[in-house]
Order: sequence, then structure tokens, then C-alpha cells
Amino acid sequence: MFNIPRAAININDGFYGNHTISWNVIFNTVRETSDHGPINTWDRQPFLSDAVQRGVPSLWQHESSIHHNTLFNNYNALWPIDHDDGSCFYEDSYNFHVYGGKKNFLGHSKIDHHQIYVYSDANRGDFGSNVCLGDYAPSRGSSGWNEIWVENTCVLYRNPLPYKIDNCDTDNLFVPYLANNKIYIPSGTQAVFTCKVNGSARQLSLEQWQSYGLDIGTIVQIAPDVQTIIEWGRKMLQATT
Repeated sequence: MFNIPRAAININDGFYGNHTISWNVIFNTVRETSDHGPINTWDRQPFLSDAVQRGVPSLWQHESSIHHNTLFNNYNALWPIDHDDGSCFYEDSYNFHVYGGKKNFLGHSKIDHHQIYVYSDANRGDFGSNVCLGDYAPSRGSSGWNEIWVENTCVLYRNPLPYKIDNCDTDNLFVPYLANNKIYIPSGTQAVFTCKVNGSARQLSLEQWQSYGLDIGTIVQIAPDVQTIIEWGRKMLQATT
């Protein structure tokens, strides 16, 4: 799918869940608008259904799956998968993202694993979208719980800041579960993780970040060449089903 004024695929209110988006190649989207992505979702309107247990009404729904897509986040797109406005109950896996990272805004209960993000900081950068992971406006009891980002690979082009996590505070941590990721940064830079420490914003090294129990098993290395990254994507898309 290509040459599209806004999103190529949109799920507006994921009623009941159980959606699957897979094996697509999408590029040249969001050509006439902004603040969007090749795939866009939201959950603004809650629905009662018996998705989880037959005959028992609940606001919970089946998990939906987005996997094995190749997504180019060019033109005015900000996130390859724009999980906007309360999006919940998604599993994103084995996607090859170019020029954008992960987004959660006012949602919950999403897992991202075994994904490759290529030059996630090489986009317009609006709303701090130029990172591997953006967790926007999490609030206990309202949004941001059960967000998981593990076993992912993210290559940064010029910015050694992997995450934008709103309200990060080591005195009261409420952040996505992060572990066993591979983050690649530009040569000559040091990875920086931002969070409040003792009430003041700090830039932490990976070791300092991990000392708070975050990103255990995650490594930071210098970014490889483009051909190596392409080969990673080819192997991921061809070797997994």
C-alpha cells in the first residue's frame, strides 16, 4: 500500500479485538496531513462485550496482532504504528519499521517484541517521535499500565536518546517493562536515558538506568552499516511465521 493521504490502515475503536494486520509493505503515507502513521489505532469509545468470557459483559477485549509488516514512516508520518488515544490489547511483533519508533498515548496492555526499528530518530520529530519508544502521558489508574517492550532492536541515526517516557521518576517508577533489547547508537555518542532522580531531571547511562531495575539484559552498541541492518530484516521476515 502506498501513496495515501493519511493512514493506510486505521482501526478506530478496536471493539471486541481479535484483529490481525500482517504481511504488508506500506510506504508513502500521511502525504496530506500529519500526526499519524502508516497504521493508526485508537480506542476512544469503550464497548461492553463478552469477548473475554462468553455471556459476561466486560470492557476487556481480545488481543489484536500486528506482525510481519514492513513499514516506511516517510512523508509526514511520525510513528510506523501510531497507537493513539487509548489503544489497548495489541501484540506488535516481527515488524520492520523504518524512520520511526513505538508509540503509546493514553493506552495500556500492549506488548512489542522481536521488532526492528531502523533510524527511528530520522523523522520529523514532532511530539518527541524521534526515539525508539515514546510513552506519552502515562497515569496510574488511567493509562500506561501493562506496557511491554522487550527483545527489540532499535538503530538510532543521530540521536543517542532511546526513549521518551513522560513522567519518569525513579522515586515513583511507572514505566513500560523494558528488557533484553538491543539499542544501536551513532559512533562517537553515548546512550542517554532521561528520568527524574531525587526530583531533578537527569541523563543516565545504561548502567545507571539498569540500576533501577530497568532494561535488564539490554545492550547498547555502535550502529552497523545499512547492509547489515537490511540483512537483519530479511532474516527476521523470512525465518519467522
